[in-house]
Amino acid sequence: MPKKTLTFEPREILCPIDFSELSDLALRYAAAGAHQFNANMTVFHAAHIEVPRYITRGVADQITEEIGAVQKDFKAYMARHVQFVLGSATEKLSLSYKFMQSHPVDAILETAETSRNDLIVLGTRGFSGMKRLLMGSVAHGVLESASIPLFIVRQKQHDFIDITKPGSVPQIKNILCPCNIDAPAGMGLRYAVSLSEQFHADLTVLTISEEEKLDESVVKEKLCNWISDNVQAKCVLNPVVRHGNAAEQIINYAKEEKSDLIVLSARHHSFHGGKFFGRTTDLVVRHAPLPVLTVPIL
Repeated sequence: MPKKTLTFEPREILCPIDFSELSDLALRYAAAGAHQFNANMTVFHAAHIEVPRYITRGVADQITEEIGAVQKDFKAYMARHVQFVLGSATEKLSLSYKFMQSHPVDAILETAETSRNDLIVLGTRGFSGMKRLLMGSVAHGVLESASIPLFIVRQKQHDFIDITKPGSVPQIKNILCPCNIDAPAGMGLRYAVSLSEQFHADLTVLTISEEEKLDESVVKEKLCNWISDNVQAKCVLNPVVRHGNAAEQIINYAKEEKSDLIVLSARHHSFHGGKFFGRTTDLVVRHAPLPVLTVPIL
């Protein structure tokens, strides 16, 4: 019996911002998604304010009280900033604002869990190496532990929305979904199929193999077992097999075929009490020239 496709229809979108040009871009994508899916959108900012240890208890309590008072004014500032970035599109959106005094990564993860968000939209510059260590990477930290899909954008990417019109409908014609033919990876595939249906987009399922003579018909048969017959009739499913380094092949294929979106399963692993994800996911997120939707496999 065919398995039921998981429908990707986010209803609560979380968009963390830091008032940079990059987060303004994320705002525009989040607004387009909220408009498309008729979802609520929470604009979020976190700042870690640490009171020095040498401050007396009375002064520390006063500072804490003043910070609480500032939060109300800060939400108003956030609303004005969003209005400036999105313009009249804000009138058609269900918007809320939240500020937390905490480390951004911890605050985003906590908010996503307690507010029952089902999608995070976040910008990243894709820094690597020493520059990444010096600058820090909120997106990297969120991706390591997020239990819900994360939509990652960056500057100079392949846009599928008119960023000057945040209320515009995303134009997605080609979706790329890397898949390694196992049941967990099928989760990302089902999200990709759902998006393909909604946007009437072609869907390419890319399998990377070290075997030079992998039979593509076998790959297609396994993929189709994950997708119901009625879904197959609504989207074009194109299985492709390539050989070599997984991240390199995914990025190269996306560039060659001018894909609009990559949907990638992100497998979490435990390591000394924490979590980390595979190097392929890390490299694709940092170097892909287009938006990436990661679907966590916990």
